[in-house]
Amino acid sequence: MESIIRDHVMQYFLHNDFVSSKQYGFLKGRSTALQLLKIVDEWTLHLDTGGQIDFIYMDFEKAFDKDPHRRLISKLHSYGVNSNIISWITDFLFRQKAVQSCG
Repeated sequence: MESIIRDHVMQYFLHNDFVSSKQYGFLKGRSTALQLLKIVDEWTLHLDTGGQIDFIYMDFEKAFDKDPHRRLISKLHSYGVNSNIISWITDFLFRQKAVQSCG
């Protein structure tokens, strides 16, 4: 059921252009490895022309495990996601949270 909901929400986001072209990971054909190859290629071209590169690396591993669930639900509402889907996600998240706090 989770994959059905995920696929529905992702299709909705992609159809409505809510996903940035700079988003990698969690998207078919846009892995984080592909993102790394692309950025290294851009840096190489920039350095070859005498440019300088400054960057900040941030690791968002398990970011969704740490994001407050209420904020996520609010964001889904603001994007116009179907209320039945949001209800299912809400029930799932808070049920998971309850199980984790008991275990």
